Amino acid sequence: MEELIKRLRKLLEAQFPEAKAELEQAFPAEKVGGFLIWRGFDGMEQIDRQQRLSDVIRSELPREDQLRITAILTVTPDERSVPTES
Repeated sequence: MEELIKRLRKLLEAQFPEAKAELEQAFPAEKVGGFLIWRGFDGMEQIDRQQRLSDVIRSELPREDQLRITAILTVTPDERSVPTES
């Protein structure tokens, strides 16, 4: 799983310049999920962000790897830093 996380992080950070991919294994499933934090998402609708992410994953990763990815939330740095209620 670590190998997929490394490859996916490298891919996303290359395709989304200056982005940060915070990825981890989603338990109990053998899948990867997390956040893609990129200033370029500013002003974009969530559906457009997800479509762009999906296009990259589908065009660059083999189908077997695609099936091992669960939710990757697409946010701006400001959205990621918003505190949540406890």
